[in-house]
This record gives sequence, structure tokens and C-alpha cells, in this order.
Amino acid sequence: MQGLAENTMREEAIAWHLKLNDGSDADWDGFASWLERDPRHNDIYEAVCDADLALEPAVAIARVEPAEAETESLAEVFEVHRPRRWMWPAVAASVAFAALGSWAVIGSLGSAYTVQTAPGETRTFALSDGTRIVLNGATEIVLDKSDPRVAQLKTGEAQFTVHHDAARPFTLTVGDQRIVDVGTLFNVRSGKGALRVEVAEGAVRFEDGMTWLRLNAGDTLEAAGGRIVEGAKPVGEIGGWTRGRLVYRDVSLVDVAADITRARGMSIEIGPELADRRFSGVIQLDGGDAALQKRMETLLDVKVTATADGWSISR
Repeated sequence: MQGLAENTMREEAIAWHLKLNDGSDADWDGFASWLERDPRHNDIYEAVCDADLALEPAVAIARVEPAEAETESLAEVFEVHRPRRWMWPAVAASVAFAALGSWAVIGSLGSAYTVQTAPGETRTFALSDGTRIVLNGATEIVLDKSDPRVAQLKTGEAQFTVHHDAARPFTLTVGDQRIVDVGTLFNVRSGKGALRVEVAEGAVRFEDGMTWLRLNAGDTLEAAGGRIVEGAKPVGEIGGWTRGRLVYRDVSLVDVAADITRARGMSIEIGPELADRRFSGVIQLDGGDAALQKRMETLLDVKVTATADGWSISR
């Protein structure tokens, strides 16, 4: 009976995948309801998407004319279309939507809507154009069914793996700033008047009306209060939260606490004696709250005490 039920769910996942990829009149609300109906639906849908992506090299070869096939090696075709499963972590839920927006006007056609995650909740969005977005906890993004090439991040953190289209570049709006895809995997965090962009693969273009900057793999950018600071970061550390770990290099404990709150959902109070403390290291997010609490005490050399609504960190 269990095998029969899984086969039925797989058939349903395939049907949803085909319907959503059409992008014309997809039932997004119905798809979200289907995902929430059974926790196994997320993993099965992800498997269907990955299987479809894995077929792309064969499809590309089939489309090549015989004369072209002689000059284009099989390895080259696979290099262009090779599936990258590590980019698509199956987090709490996987929802396929079409993204929306424009720099000046969001949802002018009436098809815009907002998706939010609560602290401790994550979601993966499979867009109809092949782009995927992973939302961290406490994040809000505006989407639109009519245009999969633009989106607006209101607050929070998200990772974008963009299906590149030079004719229609994917554009993310954050306040009065824009991040334009040049074919890439990048991470964006917005909140408290500050924006941070980290590029793990490819490149993006940052725009704020006055400045245009190109960021390549390993480049970072922080914009706050009219000030822009460029930096660098190992690409393996970018978007670590999607893989269950937080990587830090000389950051304040206040920022660490904010990340834990976003990822796990509990509020964290920092004692005044630790307000200026800095931390470098890696915090694994796996395991229960008790395990994470002990891990933080060891790594941060602090005392973590449970409170009515979260934790208190003191020396």
C-alpha cells in the first residue's frame, strides 16, 4: 500500500511539474495546498525536478543538427547543462511560483502577491523559468505570476540560483537598489536599512541609481546609509545557511544571535557585557535546541540560558 501511495504522489508531482513549467495558467494556490497536504510531497517534487533537469543534456544533444554535432563534443554539451543538485537543498517546503516585480511598480497587472516565512521556517521556490529561490526564516518577498524574471525582496535573506537569459535578465529589487543577474548563484540579505550581497557563482550587477558595480564569484557588497563597501568571501561559505551551517569571520554576537533567531525561530537576548564581542567560526544548525545551545556555549565561550520565549546569552 505504501508503494502504491508513493507512486500516486509521484504521478501527482509530475503532473504539477508539467503544469507549472507551462507558466501560462498555473494553479499556484492549488500547488501550495498539495505540498502542505503531505510532508513527503516536497521531497518527491524535488526528485521530479532533478530528474527533469538531468535529462537536459540528452535533449540538447537531440536538438543539435548533425553537422553541428560533429563539431560540438558531448563533454561540452554536458558542461553547459550539467545538473547541480547541491544547489537545490530540499528545505522545509518547495513551492513553485512565477516571480514578479519591477523597479518602480510592483504588481501593476494585479497578479502580485507576497510570500512570507516565519522565524525558523525556510522555503524553496522553483520558478517557471528554471530559477530557484530559497527563503530563510523571517523573510518576505513579493512575487507575480505574470513575470518570472523580476522579484522584490522586502526583508530577510534569500539565495537565488538564476536561469540566465541575456535577453531578459533576472532583476531583484531591494528598496531603491537593484541586483541584476549576469548568470549566477547569489545570496542577499536585507534588513535594518542595510543590504548585503554575496556571489557564489557567475556574476551580478548592483545598481542604486548612481552606482553600477559588477560582482563576480567570491565578491561581496554591503550597502547602508549611502555607503558601499566591497569585499571578498570563499564561495564555499556563501549561503551556508541553506546547508545547515553559519560561517562567520569577525562578526558581532548581536549578528550571530539575529541569524540564529532567523534560522531557528527563538528570540535571543545578548547581555550588555557581550555587545562588543566578535566571533569567527562555524555554527552547525543540525540537531535539537538543546544540542545547539551546548554547541553555542562551547564555541562562543558564553552561558546560554533558556527563557520563557527563547534564550539569554551572558558571560
